[in-house]
Order: sequence, then structure tokens, then C-alpha cells
Amino acid sequence: MKKTKKLVLGGVLAGLLAGVGFVSCKESSSQPSRDMTPSASWNLYIPGKGSKKDVVADLEKSGWRLSDNYKEHFTLVDGSINKKKVLKINTLDGKNDAIALPLSGNEKKVTLIFRAQGAVDPDNPQTPYGIFFAYLQNGAYQSMLRHNASNQIKGSKSMVRLTSDGTSKGTKLNIVSDWHEYRFVWDIESPEAMTAQCYIDGKLFHSDTCKKVNFADTMTELSWETMEGPGNYLEFGENDGSTNGFGRYAYLLTILDEDVSDISTEDLGKKLGVDLTSDPVTSDPGPTSRRPAKKPAEINIRGEEIGRDADWEDPCTIENGTLNLDELQTSWAKVEKVMRNPATPDMNFAAVVDATGADGAYKTIAEAIEKVPSNSAIKIMPGTYQEKLLITKPGISLIGTDPAKTIIYGYEADTGGINGNLLVEVNLLPQGTNTEPGAAAAIPEEPVENCYFNAVNLTFYNKGAEWNKLWGGSERRSIALALKGVDKSYIDNCVFLGQQDTLYFRSGRVYMKNSYVEGDVDYICGGATVVFDNCHIFSLKYNNGAIIVAAAGADTGYKSTAQYANGYVFKDCIIEGHEALEDNPDGKQVTLARGTWVGGSATGDTNVGKTVYLNCQISKAVNTSPWKDWDSVNTAEKAFFRIQNMTGDGADIIEHAEELTSDEFKLYSNIEAVLGFAPEL
Repeated sequence: MKKTKKLVLGGVLAGLLAGVGFVSCKESSSQPSRDMTPSASWNLYIPGKGSKKDVVADLEKSGWRLSDNYKEHFTLVDGSINKKKVLKINTLDGKNDAIALPLSGNEKKVTLIFRAQGAVDPDNPQTPYGIFFAYLQNGAYQSMLRHNASNQIKGSKSMVRLTSDGTSKGTKLNIVSDWHEYRFVWDIESPEAMTAQCYIDGKLFHSDTCKKVNFADTMTELSWETMEGPGNYLEFGENDGSTNGFGRYAYLLTILDEDVSDISTEDLGKKLGVDLTSDPVTSDPGPTSRRPAKKPAEINIRGEEIGRDADWEDPCTIENGTLNLDELQTSWAKVEKVMRNPATPDMNFAAVVDATGADGAYKTIAEAIEKVPSNSAIKIMPGTYQEKLLITKPGISLIGTDPAKTIIYGYEADTGGINGNLLVEVNLLPQGTNTEPGAAAAIPEEPVENCYFNAVNLTFYNKGAEWNKLWGGSERRSIALALKGVDKSYIDNCVFLGQQDTLYFRSGRVYMKNSYVEGDVDYICGGATVVFDNCHIFSLKYNNGAIIVAAAGADTGYKSTAQYANGYVFKDCIIEGHEALEDNPDGKQVTLARGTWVGGSATGDTNVGKTVYLNCQISKAVNTSPWKDWDSVNTAEKAFFRIQNMTGDGADIIEHAEELTSDEFKLYSNIEAVLGFAPEL
């Protein structure tokens, strides 16, 4: 067992800065008396004042405590304000870290003010690094505020997008490239009623409530190794499990039990005799590009392609171009439902694809699609096909011979937007239709002739997120298949491998059977009507917990079929998660679906996302509350979620799961009624 330190709730905080101190807090059932003057209840940390060379000593002299590990995450860089330094926090190595300020537990109000500048990912300018992660821990209750790579402020219970109007359609606000003032206010009438507010440059951006944290049974106090646990403290840094933090901080000012909401930061600085409003000029160059010059040349990544030794081995190595469906290389899961050595459908093939070019076959799928007419079937022989496909020709059927040996793959995870990370995209909407999330787009009256796409016996594998993680990139969206405006789709005996957003079904009607889908966050998303019939849905290990469905406003893509906008239906499926998720605390396991993704389809804000699980086998990795809010506006309560007739280890632990009414059951138990057509190849 690793040794941990105890957070002493009482005792004097060392190293008061030039008369600006932190009041001594002794354990007591009564509120300690406080002299409400800057010298007694205000704690100002100015980087470099305690030590210009030793960041650990510098922070600790102001009362902030560091973890046992990863002290390299906190450094001091030259600054130009107050003749001091600037504190830099960098957790781009993937390791969580934070600092903590002990509290008494008797505080009624805590205010944290700081001036900060972050950075965007130089390899993906649309993606900011997280610039803050802060929470107040009051016993077992926690109220959090954090900023992430999706440019969101998340709290313990909800979130908001950093846009001009707080919605997905607003203009994106860049808060990381320039210096800004941040003010967090925690009000603690009682621990279970604690609230948090986030102000940026004086404007309220987000308000949140608290949650009770179920720590491991072995945790009785804050662990200085993991920087988490019960107790009374303020934590600041990057310690949320999805580490991508980078920020420079001119100061940290903590004020206890005093309402300073009507006092400007300039006036606060005058009280302290320091400049709290000017932007420092630093010598720090910020993050530099780590992206390799080229993407991997083959399905197995080589060490030299990510800056590793030549003898480095891809952890997802595929031997002889064959997936091991009994122990999948990406997750070690045994793939259920997918047939081994399946028969090839008896069809009239317009073309044959073979990577070897044998017998005059096309060597690439893209070339075959270009040459055949609409309403054509293409036979794909065993092989690994590194292709990024955009299919706009209606009526294409891609028919493989064996999903374990017929693999379409690529490394498409390049941007902060979902449309830039597509491996195979089928877009049968009118030419020029804007499908960027949040963009207004007219819904066509009816589909064109042969407005279908079919896939059988294939694997769609987007390794982009895997590759990014290996060389240090932050983009995780890795869409294996995207369907937009496909009126009818028939998918049978296929495997879909990605991480975030594995399947992006923006609109249309899809029937998928006997298939396997793998991912971690929102890995089935969009507004299409989709029936997953006898499929295997597997959630990868993810520290913050996996989310299966992010349903957008229900959208079939066409006005003529709008009556069939019935959302995502999982019928007779296996819903499973990595075994590590079973050990996660509740709330960080597998969430079945979350609040409507506004902007994920063309229906506008009025249609709700719909998700139904019917006769499914659920593992114990599923959260007891299976639905999650998308943000503070698009909540789970406003979406359509139903569960019926669940079995498996997780079936009995699910709470707050509404069942179908008799009329709803009549609809959702009938595949043809849900889709509006009888599925057939």
C-alpha cells in the first residue's frame, strides 16, 4: 500500500506573504472568529515571492500544498508584473496533478480570483487546452468548475458551452489565448447545498450545484498521491481524468467568508498593494507541435512514426491483417453477435475490390465506387484498405467477405470538429447542404432515387485517436462511419472501432443487425432513426466514465419520412463495458445516453433526442442513473429515454428508468413500424 499524507484541517498555514495571510483554522464545531481585513482572511499567492527557483517551496509558503508526485507539472517562468514570476501548470504528459489549500470546513463563502492565459493545441488550433480545474471539497460534498478541450465549463452537475449565447450555435469564445480574469465563488449554506459560480472578466458564465462523492472505502482523508478524497480543501490544477491542462497564472487570491462581489479586482489590488489587473509578459513559449510529419503508412503503427524506438510495438497490433474477434486487439473484448466466417450474400456485383489487384479487381474501394453506377453492389475481398471515403453516389452496397479479415481503416482524428474526423462518410443530402453541428440547414422534401447505403461483413476502424494518444495529440473524435441523409441503410455483421463519436448518424433511417460497436464517449451520436438489432455495444475504459448515445433532435433527413423520427432503439443487444469501468465510482461508469445534442441534426431545437433500450442484456458497468445531462439547458429530463425488459448483472441496479407505455411498446417492439420500411438487403 502506498503511503499517503493526511490533510490537516487544523493548524497554521505556513508562509504568509508580506503580511497577507491565511487565518489559522482549528478543528471546531463552531465558526472561528475572523478579522475581516486583508491581513487576516485573504490569501494572496504571487508566484516567485516565496522562492524564485523552487516552485514547491514557493507554493507551500503561501499555504498551497502539492502532491507527492509529478512536481514537474508546476514551474515558475519569468513575468513582468510585481517584479515576480508567473506560475505555469502543464499536464500535457497525461498525468493528473493539482494543488490544494486546506480549509476548516466552517466556511460559508469561498472566493478564488486569478488572472490566467492558456493555449490552444498547436496541432489542432480549434482545440483549447483546459485552463482551469477547481473544486471545493466540504467533507464528502464537492462543487466543481472546470474548463476542457471542448471549450466548455463543466460543473459537478451541468455544463455550458463557451459561446456568445451559451449554445452550440453561438460564436465560439476563445478564452485561452489571451489573459483574462477569473472569479469563482462558492456559497456554502450547508455542504449538501453548496453552489459554485464562474465569472470571466466580470461576466457570469456558469452556475452549478454540488454532488456527494462516493470515495473508495479505503479513503478517509485527502490522498496527496492522487489529490482526491474527503476533507475540507480547495483544489486547483488538472485532476479530472481527461488531462489536457495548460495555463499560466499571474496570482491566486483566495478570500474567505467575505462577499467581495461588488468590489472590482482593481480595488482589491489596491487593498493589497499589488497589481491584479495588468497582463504579464512572460518568456514562456507555450506548447510546441509534437505531431509527426506523416500519418502511419500501415494498419500497425511503427515506433519511428511516433518518435519511439524502432523495436516499439503497437499495442493494437493486428497479426496477418486479421482481427481476433475472440480477444479484440483494441479492447480485449470478446466480440459477440458477429458471425465468424460468414457466407457472402448472393448478389449481382458490379465490381470487385482486392488490394492485390488479382484477376483485374480494383485495388481501392474509392476507385470502384467512382466507376460503378448508382444502385450497385461492390464485393470487397479480404485485405486491409487504408482509405478515407466520401460517398455521395446513392445506392452503394459494400459487401465484404469476413469482418475479421476485411478492414477499412485510417487515422482520421485531425480537428476539433466532428466533420473533420470521418473515416467513411456517406452523404446523400442535396449538394452544398451544411452539416456542421449547429448550422441551420433546410430539410429536403423527399430523398433522391436509390437513396440508400448498405454494408455487410466489414470492419470500419478509425485509429486516429489511438495514434494521437501515442504521440501526444489531444483530438479524440474518431468517426468510423458517418451517415447523412441516407434514407434507408442496411448494415449486417459489421465491426465499428473508434473512441469518441465512433458512429455519427446525423439523419436518415438505419437498420443494423449482428454488429459490434466500440467507443468511449458519445460513440453513437446524431439524429437518425436507428434500430440496433441483436448487436454488441462495448464501452472502452475511460476514467470519467463512458457515454454510449448522444442523440440529436430526431431527424430522418426528409419531410416525407419525418413521421419515422423515432431515435435510437437497442433491441436484444448486449450492453457491456470494460471491466475497469465496473470498479469506477457510480457516475463514472457507463451512461446509456444523455440530453439532446442540439445542433447534431437539422431539426432545430424543438425535436428531442430519443433513446430506447428493449430486451437488452446489461453489464454491471452501467451507472445506477443511466441518463446524463448534456449541459444545464439540454438536460436528460427534456429528452426521451425508455428502458424495458432488461437482463444481466446491471439490470437490477438501474434507477430512475422510465418504461415504455403500452402504445410506445407497440411501436418500439416493431422494427418495421420504427423505421417505416421492412429491412432487407
